[in-house]
Parts: sequence; C-alpha cells; structure tokens
Amino acid sequence: MNETKKLDCDICEQISQGTAISQPPRLTSASKFVLGFGVAIASIIYGVAIPFVLPGFRKVCLPYIPATDKQIQNILICLKGRSGALVDLGSGDGRIILSVMKANGSNNDFNIEKADGVELNPWLVLYSKYSKWRHRRSITSGSVSFYKKDIFKTDLGIYDNIVVFGVEGLMTELECKLEHDLKSNGVLIACRFPLPNWVPVLIEGEGIDRVWVYDRTSMITDTIV
Repeated sequence: MNETKKLDCDICEQISQGTAISQPPRLTSASKFVLGFGVAIASIIYGVAIPFVLPGFRKVCLPYIPATDKQIQNILICLKGRSGALVDLGSGDGRIILSVMKANGSNNDFNIEKADGVELNPWLVLYSKYSKWRHRRSITSGSVSFYKKDIFKTDLGIYDNIVVFGVEGLMTELECKLEHDLKSNGVLIACRFPLPNWVPVLIEGEGIDRVWVYDRTSMITDTIV
C-alpha cells in the first residue's frame, strides 16, 4: 500500500514539473516595451506607405510605380527640340516633371515654359509639391505646378507636350481623348505601354524603359489604304 502511494506521489511530482516547464515564458517589462515600440513603428510605416501605392485613388487601377532614371533620360531625349507647355498625366511623385524642368534649356535641347503634374492621389500631390520646393534652386526657368485632378477631366488641348506613365487598360480610353484634345503640333510621350492603335513617330529605349512618341499623323495607321 505504501509503495502504491509513493508511486502516485512520484507521478504527481513529474506531472507538476512537466506542467511548469510547458508554460510559456512571461514577458518582462523591457520585452513588452520593445514589442510595443516595434508594432508602433510598423504601423507608422504602413500608414505612410499605403497612400503612395494604393490604386483605389485612380479611375483606372494604376498603382504607383516610380519612373526609372533610364525612362526619364529617354523622355528627355524625346523632348529634344520641343517647347511650350507640358503635362505629366498620373505624375506620381513628380520626378518626371522635376527632371524635365531641371534640364530645361540646357544646351538648347528643349525649352518648356510651363510644366504641370496631374495626379489623383492627394498624398502624392503633396509629396510632389514638397519635392518642388526642395529642388526649387535647380529649376532656373519655367513654372511648375501639381494638381489633384482626373486625367480624363483635364483639358489636354492647352499643352504642347503630354507625358503619360500608364497601364494597358488606360491607353485605349486615352487614345480616344487624344483624338479630340491633342494639338495640331502636339506630341504624346507614352512610357511602359504604347497606344493600341496609333503608329508612333519615334521609339526610344528598350524593354520596360522604352517610350513611344505620337503626334497627329500617328492616327493614320498602317491599316488605312
């Protein structure tokens, strides 16, 4: 009888020790602080970043994808000899407009008197305006403005040069708008995706950095006899 009681006690002791070992460790005050601080930082980063990439701000699902340095260089090449007013449709963080205006008038390649950025995402418009202020000393000629506006409600007829960094689903509708709005001497510079039916007068670059240039003659496609 005593041996049975002793065995039962040993088993209870082992179970008790096992339960103690299996319990999760308790967080110290310092650990709780570090964990809370990490969650707070992650929330701040998420809150700042999400407005920049959220496509829901746009009529067409057009996520924010910054232009590459090579794409910008190709745009500058295609602007050679151009002048007048320029608009960037879906201007994002404003880097294309600012790059054009910082190079404006250099070596007399092009002379843009006015450059506007049109963007639906209000956070990107604010960031573009901040970037304009930050680079204000690098822009020696011409005016720069950024607007929160739908590109399809923008009068393109006042611009001599139009730049668009679009997606495939955007280009067909834009093509229809350009048939009415594009000036007789105006040009469209399309980045990443070409217009579906117009024939470009110039293509610059390769791969994702390629840009296509269109004017009024581009509407006469090779299918027309």
